[in-house]
Amino acid sequence: MEQTTGQFSLAALVRKKVEKLRRNEKDARIHKRLSALLWLNKGYSSEEVADLLDVCPRTVKNWVALFRAGGLDSLCSLDYQGDPG
Repeated sequence: MEQTTGQFSLAALVRKKVEKLRRNEKDARIHKRLSALLWLNKGYSSEEVADLLDVCPRTVKNWVALFRAGGLDSLCSLDYQGDPG
C-alpha cells in the first residue's frame, strides 16, 4: 500500500486480493467496504465513493483508517456489539 499526496493506492497484489474477496463476499456491508477501497484506488474521492455507496464521507475515511491500521482482516470483520440492554 502506498500513499502519495492524499491519493489512496493499493499495491497490485493487494488490489487483486481485494477484487477476489469482493467477488466472493456475501455480506453487503463488507462488499461496500471492499468496493470503497477499489474505487479510491481508481482515483475517486472519499465524497464520490460515499455518494456511490450511499454512506457519509466520514464512513469511507473510517474504513480506510481501519484498513491502514489492521489490513483486510480488520476491514472485513464486523465487530459491532449492540447495546447490552
